[in-house]
Amino acid sequence: MPDKEQIVEVESLPLEMISGATYLIKQANPNSYTHGMFKYPCKFIPEIPRWGINAFLTDKKGVIFDPFSGSGTTLLEANIHGIDAYGTEIDDIAKLIIKVKTTVLNSHKMAALEQEYLNVMEVISQDQAEQFRPQIINLEHWFSEKTIVELGRMKFYVDHIGDTDVRDFLKLCMVSLIKRVSNADDTSPKPYVSNKIKKVPPTVEKEFTSVFRRYKQMMTELSGVEKMGNTMLIEGDALAFQMPVGIDLVITSPPYINAFDYGRTMRLENLWMATLTEEELREKKSQYVGTEKINPKKEKSNLTILERSGILKTYFYKILEQDEKRALIVKKFFEDMEGNLRAVYSQMNLGGKYIIVIGNSTIRKVIVESWRVIEELANGIGFRTIQYFSYMIQNPYIRIPRKGMGGKISKDYVLVLEKKTET
Repeated sequence: MPDKEQIVEVESLPLEMISGATYLIKQANPNSYTHGMFKYPCKFIPEIPRWGINAFLTDKKGVIFDPFSGSGTTLLEANIHGIDAYGTEIDDIAKLIIKVKTTVLNSHKMAALEQEYLNVMEVISQDQAEQFRPQIINLEHWFSEKTIVELGRMKFYVDHIGDTDVRDFLKLCMVSLIKRVSNADDTSPKPYVSNKIKKVPPTVEKEFTSVFRRYKQMMTELSGVEKMGNTMLIEGDALAFQMPVGIDLVITSPPYINAFDYGRTMRLENLWMATLTEEELREKKSQYVGTEKINPKKEKSNLTILERSGILKTYFYKILEQDEKRALIVKKFFEDMEGNLRAVYSQMNLGGKYIIVIGNSTIRKVIVESWRVIEELANGIGFRTIQYFSYMIQNPYIRIPRKGMGGKISKDYVLVLEKKTET
């Protein structure tokens, strides 16, 4: 690592990177096309996959894969470049976001969108309209009765729209306004109702109109792309998947260690869309990489990964002195990441590149440089390091302190690995 941090201001990332440098990307609007749909937690900027595609797929041919697809930043950017992309994702709301963001609507469907928008606006105000009521514990704590009724009418109507593309677009509009029209604090990623600051939510009609207009404009911009690639979400997850073809380029941003409870963060949206029940949400929590829901006894029984990464071993025992469970959570996270690295390596073409975007975490005052641990594990599997750099996060979604368990992320590191061509 360089002795003194070198900060380089750029409008976009250059193809020839300064290894170890920190980049400050000065873009007025980083979220072009449909990238700006939905404020998904810990979303990384489109500039990274854009740079990766231009740097490593110079002829715009190849297979791109994102094992932690999230809201589809890599997949959409690949499609905009005319390249087909594959991904895995376990969150149902994220799958909806990906589908809508990467599906171009023709003029007929755009016209249908406008008509259905008018229909929804009419239904919201109809006293006799049928409505859906979500199974949310303390529902009235989160929403006013008026909002519950209006969202319920909207949900019932949208669910019965015949055209799946039009229906999914409007579903995403609804998903995007749920938190805004709730009593939950707007600045916290995890939903909670503040006792100090009384929130006055916008009306469902006002917020739906605002979201619909913005998203329709984004879709209009996407329809201007000359040659769109296709996105395919495959079965499985980041640790267990089977690609139909060999992988040339992986660009992904895995979760932070112990930093983000995606299930809780997306709870209101999942329950309103009836993708999961409260119980299923709790059960699913353990499936996420980086989860806090672990079996300490089971995790303590196997510490062999510490012998494959001296850096991780040092972190583990420093954290263990203060908090055994946190140390085991860190160990489990890197075990999962190693599983992902092995799965990708086995299905990647020789010379294929793996670009990983991840920030450091502070666990019990121990700064864990995640990219360095991942690099060490990857090198042990057969990847070689091409370069690494970092970029400043200008508008991080995580704006609240996490009581020393995760820490605010100020910059992300980008690690570029290659499947070695030599035997």
